[in-house]
Amino acid sequence: MIVALVGWWTTRGTAPVAAAPSTTATEPRAAAPARVAPAGAARVAPLPPPPVSPYPERGVAGLSTDDPLTAYRKANVYPPTSRPLSSDQLDLLRPNQRYEVMRAADHGDGVSYLFTADRYFVIGDEILASTLEVRRNGEPLAVRLTQAYAEVVSPADDRHRVALAFASSGGVLMNTFAPAQLGLARQSGIGLSVEFDDGVATQRAHFDVQYTPLAGIPARFTGAFGDSVEAGSLVVHVAVDVTSPGPYVIDANLFDAADQPVAWSRFKADLAAGTHDAALVFFGKVIVDANAHGPFHIGQLRGARFAAGRDPDLEQMPPFAGSFTTRAYATDAFSDAEYDSADKQRMIELLGHDHTHRGGAGRGE
Repeated sequence: MIVALVGWWTTRGTAPVAAAPSTTATEPRAAAPARVAPAGAARVAPLPPPPVSPYPERGVAGLSTDDPLTAYRKANVYPPTSRPLSSDQLDLLRPNQRYEVMRAADHGDGVSYLFTADRYFVIGDEILASTLEVRRNGEPLAVRLTQAYAEVVSPADDRHRVALAFASSGGVLMNTFAPAQLGLARQSGIGLSVEFDDGVATQRAHFDVQYTPLAGIPARFTGAFGDSVEAGSLVVHVAVDVTSPGPYVIDANLFDAADQPVAWSRFKADLAAGTHDAALVFFGKVIVDANAHGPFHIGQLRGARFAAGRDPDLEQMPPFAGSFTTRAYATDAFSDAEYDSADKQRMIELLGHDHTHRGGAGRGE
């Protein structure tokens, strides 16, 4: 089954598309070569396929019984760079949240622990707050730290290490750490490690963060915005001041007048040094299907520069701390047309003429 994939990049180390996403709902399809009809045979233009209901963005339980052609069409009602957004998509609504959970200690004995922090990306002079919580049979357990340090883990040839001091607060060990003290000049991966004695055995715990020093910030949002309706979609124009030219990816979420999540959008393009307009296109049908109306506002505006061949390979921009509110657009200001493109039509044509699939049944000539 062929499905649409939304992610930073589908393949690590592959640069993003060097053009902004199209603001049109449809893209003209190249005309097929003309054929001569047999004498006396009437020529009837084929009807376009009927609309389909899109798959839920969060998926459904069980195995789909749709044929490959129908499955592809349902998965591509919306463009890959503008999709519906629901309140349970925490990876998009809280893009800098960590997901560590309590883990059982290696030696068992009813001991479990959680070593985590308040964020994954740290930028400039920001402070990382980390915590270590240890329990035995569900009850808080006091432990003795035998090691605690932060260390640069990528690039691998830069092994700065600093000791960390934890203090107990409410049965939890806490630390605050400023990666800026490492004096790094570029985006780096930093690992935080602890070793603790729970009275029975010692246990090690570790997590990584990505740090962007002030000198390594590739671009910033200026705070200038605009909005328009173009080809049936809502376009939010975001000004970006670029220091390091290259391929960029910029994401934002859209909320309606009732502050409900509506859509997610991604901008991908090569940007030169200087100030540029990043056009975030929120697809019209996404808004119509949500029955949403303005004024809309954006949130979680964030971005990064793709640095091919480096580790980490995404140089983070400081996320925009504020928001932007559009004009009070009505729902009917937007188009309910399905997403279309030349690539989508080629895939539909391919699946429709593959007679080994049920999706191609009855379409042969």
